[in-house]
Amino acid sequence: IAGVFGLSLAVMLVNYTSTRKWEKKAAEERDQARTVAFTDSLTGVKSKHAFLKKERDIDGTISDGTVKDFAIAVCDVNGLKKINDTLGHKAGDEYICKASKLICEIFKHSPVYRTGGDEFVVVLTDRDYAVRKELMKVLHDRSVDHISTEGVVVSGGISDFVRGEDVSFHQVFERADA
Repeated sequence: IAGVFGLSLAVMLVNYTSTRKWEKKAAEERDQARTVAFTDSLTGVKSKHAFLKKERDIDGTISDGTVKDFAIAVCDVNGLKKINDTLGHKAGDEYICKASKLICEIFKHSPVYRTGGDEFVVVLTDRDYAVRKELMKVLHDRSVDHISTEGVVVSGGISDFVRGEDVSFHQVFERADA
């Protein structure tokens, strides 16, 4: 009986250890898949999937009344079609990456999302929210400077969440996009 008990105990320990290793590996694979899904493969910023999740999350805080002040900046990369048509898509991809870098440098404390081929969205809270107008001016000024040097040009619009008026993230986004 003691031998059967010992053997059973050993089998249970092996099974337990194997199950824990499998669960850990499965969790790591889920985390990796989520990272891939939520990261834009070209630029490394957050993807459209991550943007849609952020929209749902903020809509939830709007609904339950716990929303913090935020603004949305919508940024479009100017001249991408011309670059793609004249220099090719590889050059266009490089241009998009330069635009992404510019946007990330300006909005250092906010998540940046690539939501389309040449469109980026920034959700500003806290530090960047406090200086949002100044940051948009920096984006504008750098883009104007880049026109003469053939650098990356990004146009943008921004809109604040208006408490008591806005009932969804999408309303704020639409104003910024307009």
